[in-house]
Amino acid sequence: MTNRDLSEPGRRGPGLALATLLAVVLGALAPAAAQARPPRISEPPAIDGTAQVGSTLTAQGARWDGKPEPTATWQWYRCDSPNGGTRACQAIQGATGTSYTVGPADLGTYLRVVLIVRNEDGWAWASSAPTAAVEPAPPAPDPEPEPSPSPLPDPTPPPVPRETTGPVPADTVEVRGEAEALRKMSPAPVVRIRGRLTRSGARITLLTVRAPRGARITVRCSGRRCPARRWARSSALTRVPRFEAAFPAGTRLVISVTKPRRIGKHTLIVIRRGKAPTRLDRCLMPGTRKPVKCPAV
Repeated sequence: MTNRDLSEPGRRGPGLALATLLAVVLGALAPAAAQARPPRISEPPAIDGTAQVGSTLTAQGARWDGKPEPTATWQWYRCDSPNGGTRACQAIQGATGTSYTVGPADLGTYLRVVLIVRNEDGWAWASSAPTAAVEPAPPAPDPEPEPSPSPLPDPTPPPVPRETTGPVPADTVEVRGEAEALRKMSPAPVVRIRGRLTRSGARITLLTVRAPRGARITVRCSGRRCPARRWARSSALTRVPRFEAAFPAGTRLVISVTKPRRIGKHTLIVIRRGKAPTRLDRCLMPGTRKPVKCPAV
């Protein structure tokens, strides 16, 4: 058999055919490769809204591009510090939308939102700036002061039956001499407390008591880390920095406001672990220390 030189002009051997095929394939792939672009975020997200328990925050203003069109996902984070970056943050479970409603667990922390964009050519991410420290929900507006009732006539106390024995109940109010009626203080006392949760309980960052002139404010603390067991002062508006501190779970703070011949205010605050402190507001009848349900006077 005669060997032929397949490289002669005018003849197409296997080497030339393979080169032609590769040129065709690469030529077809070149436009697709040139069009694909990994995602790029040109504007990071910003958070709109007030960092306050109960309010809703919204991520907005982010811009990105890429080919094919990237898909975007969101994740909200709770951070211990405004300057620690995402390393000091923890992802909030279930918070994967463009909006987030601030909850009690966020009190005192800083919130961020992270945007992640992906396509088949790659991915990119960007974080928003942190919010201010989350504040408590705004207090309910103070009730309008009720008009004082007209004085009651001097009552005559009924005689105590001879067969009655034992001490007089502590919550019994004996009226002597000049007639006096049970009246609420005006303006009504207001106790405001602000703080954030800690690992062992809560830190109180602000404690104020508004009281009418001539009233006496008393704060009692029971627990392992009380800065003082008792504090008292006569003042119309008082900030109590002594009790603006970190308290472990189980600590009890009792704030009372009293004034002669007036119904006093009794506020009990109990520190809890992992939850917002409980608060119970009741009344103190004149001459007693036992809190009771406030009367409709």
